[in-house]
Amino acid sequence: MDIPPPYKKLPKPVNFVCCILMCICRNRKDVLISKWRYVNELRPKELEPLSLEEAFELFCRGGSDVGPFWDHVLGYWKARSEFPDKILFLKYEEMIKDPIVHVTRLAEFLGQPYAAEEESKGVVHQIVKL
Repeated sequence: MDIPPPYKKLPKPVNFVCCILMCICRNRKDVLISKWRYVNELRPKELEPLSLEEAFELFCRGGSDVGPFWDHVLGYWKARSEFPDKILFLKYEEMIKDPIVHVTRLAEFLGQPYAAEEESKGVVHQIVKL
């Protein structure tokens, strides 16, 4: 999985004939902490670790490889309304709370919905257990 560029930086027109996008958005606090830890892992050992306060300031100013958090997220959020069959926008925390619903939704988005027989046999539950 990779972080796509901001939606506004994708080549225009975006060719959705042969591709689809799935965007998973996390809570901004989790994103901040994750990026802070990641940056400190990559930081040369001779440099002091980046403090959480410094990371917070950078995050608030948009100091990221994809720019400001909200600009990045909102670009895909708005685009999914324009291309609902080509962009699936999911929230990580909601996926964790109810994985059955989201696995089913993903299958439908990919054009491979579960048959009633598969659902009655618990196939979705088995997939979630993996």
